Amino acid sequence: MPPSNQLRHVRAAQLRARAIRGAIGRVLLGMVFLVGALAYARAPDRHGQESMLWMTGLLVLSTGHVALGLRTLARVRRRSPRLWIAATTAWGLLATVLIGFLLRS
Repeated sequence: MPPSNQLRHVRAAQLRARAIRGAIGRVLLGMVFLVGALAYARAPDRHGQESMLWMTGLLVLSTGHVALGLRTLARVRRRSPRLWIAATTAWGLLATVLIGFLLRS
């Protein structure tokens, strides 16, 4: 294998590793946003207009970051390229149901 070809493979592996680290970071950031929304859902003034607005924004940010992270992971791994859409939809629905449940109690 020529040296330039070896360097190309090494660089491709480095770029894949960087993409995976970034995707994991995005998913973790999405989890942090979800925890923030859960904190607003348990606050004493959780039914106020501002609290509802913040919870909605944090849920959107959470779902968006999880979607970007899962999409990147799916593209890097090249397996089940459309599975990230179903996983993101499930994340958003379950997060919304959880927030709704906490708001009712």
